[in-house]
Amino acid sequence: MFKIAFIKEACLQDLWVGDNNDTSLDLIRSSLQKVGPIGLLEIFGSDFFIVKSNNSKAAQKIRFSQIHHLSNKDYKLIETTKIKINSLRLPSRCPKDFSHDPEKINWSKYDIVISHNFAVPISIRRKYPSILWICLTGEGKYPLQSSCWDYFISHDYPNTPVAELKTICMPYCFVPPKYIFDNFKSSQDKKGIFIEINSKTRYQKQFNNTKIFKKFYSLNLNVEFHSEDIEKNLKKIASSKYFIKLGGRHVRGNSFLEAMSASSLCLLNYNDCFGKIPFHQYCYFKDEEHLIEKLQFLEKNNEFFNELLNYQDLVLQNMIENVKNQFETALSKKRKFLESNRSSINSKKISIKSIFKKSLQPIIGSACYNSLVRMDDPSIDPIHYLPPILE
Repeated sequence: MFKIAFIKEACLQDLWVGDNNDTSLDLIRSSLQKVGPIGLLEIFGSDFFIVKSNNSKAAQKIRFSQIHHLSNKDYKLIETTKIKINSLRLPSRCPKDFSHDPEKINWSKYDIVISHNFAVPISIRRKYPSILWICLTGEGKYPLQSSCWDYFISHDYPNTPVAELKTICMPYCFVPPKYIFDNFKSSQDKKGIFIEINSKTRYQKQFNNTKIFKKFYSLNLNVEFHSEDIEKNLKKIASSKYFIKLGGRHVRGNSFLEAMSASSLCLLNYNDCFGKIPFHQYCYFKDEEHLIEKLQFLEKNNEFFNELLNYQDLVLQNMIENVKNQFETALSKKRKFLESNRSSINSKKISIKSIFKKSLQPIIGSACYNSLVRMDDPSIDPIHYLPPILE
């Protein structure tokens, strides 16, 4: 088995505010936005660190490429803004309370380090070449070229145990089966419907006058909407029998994975999710009328409903196994590469190569990226890739 460290920087506008002395549940309660990859801690026993913000040009560039409206002043504010959580340990806290100097972390303890954006400075990545350095960027967009990163995480569901093209497929919401249900349920008896967050803007204001909601109520299915408080929101999902997306923008699918872990049955349109999650075919509906037909059938066929929930548990279990295998494969490749290079290093050649790479690669990489984007080359999708960011 391998030892993992998961790192975020103090200025990150998402994820947990805490450290290894917190329980996983308290870390989720402290999250600034999403549940995140809590499975790294629960399944692999990873250590979690908040480190001082990396203010290098490359680190700032990748942050601003993801969220354009936040300034350096905003990021400074995130570091020191106190939040209140339902925890006996430090119920009022901010990221700066937990931030470590990255130079003082014992990196030699770890086989794999997963860094949210460029939280770990390049000086440290170069100092520990035997570690498998993996970058988890925001929104699944990562640079076409980078420095001293072995792999990037795609945010997509892993449909294969093989890591390809320097990419680990792991969803941002990496969570075990039944984890959310077991830890946030108010009762074993699940009722009603939770409406996915991106449906909310379309339906909440008019739901009392919408035909489909009247049909929900005729089936004795109450309706819940997204709450900004993460613990309240997870309790709502854990108490809901169905998790339904009605309109709104297409999503990668993190909320669906949360719902699966909450043992809520996901129902969606064919085009609603692009994150490669293998939903059961029955869980897709063509239109609102088709959705109501499926709900009517499910309400009368509890055995089939439970079969679908078991299928969802299998989806999450396969996700875990495939991510584990991808980590193992990537780590094995890295170690074999290092071993083969030890006997054939020519310091002069390496030096010349490094100078060439540092001076010309940014120019060549940017030119190639821009040319392929202008040519509308399908291999360089600007929705998923950024121009090279070299350090």
